[in-house]
Amino acid sequence: MATVHDLLRQTLVGSSEPMHLVGHGISGTIACLFAEKYPDLVKSLTLLSVDTLSANHWSSHYLDMRSQLPSSRQAILRHLSSLLFSQQNPRTVEVFPCLLAKCLDNEFIQGSIVNQQHIPDLSTPREVPTFVLNGERDFVVDTNSRDRWSKSLKSGDRFVCMEKGRHFFQFDQSQHVAQLITAFIQMVPGPWIDRELSSNDFTSLARS
Repeated sequence: MATVHDLLRQTLVGSSEPMHLVGHGISGTIACLFAEKYPDLVKSLTLLSVDTLSANHWSSHYLDMRSQLPSSRQAILRHLSSLLFSQQNPRTVEVFPCLLAKCLDNEFIQGSIVNQQHIPDLSTPREVPTFVLNGERDFVVDTNSRDRWSKSLKSGDRFVCMEKGRHFFQFDQSQHVAQLITAFIQMVPGPWIDRELSSNDFTSLARS
């Protein structure tokens, strides 16, 4: 959290506007907690495949499977990739499990043996416009997440269920996802609203 704070403070030097944060999975969980703690640094918050239940991530499902099934790590990751991604062809069947393994080896994984840090359950930050996009067919973040998020959605917040979307729906619905996020950001009040959006308007947290 401190690292994200320092990064945004450095980025905002010489600028009068806070940033638009976009996070997926556990990165979205961290972004939500950050926006709650530092609302002055966040113009808007977009969460993809994020549940209010903060421990609910694909990696936690992997850890459960690994502890209960007599299968190799690679076999479990192959099975998980078929559930997390919609598009499957010979190339993706080979690549996706390797990408998931890299995430496990190099990124923060809640619930691992090494790190047992508790993260509280989420609600939409009180002072930050929030957009939640979850997949209709996401086995990690189930369809009941809409009801859980609805308890804290404010006026101006949005929730979208991506039709046929799995956990990584942005992989095969990238253009639609980009259009939805851009439309949401354009509705957030601010002096930048009349100028053309560019990549500098976004701070994207690391994927999970």
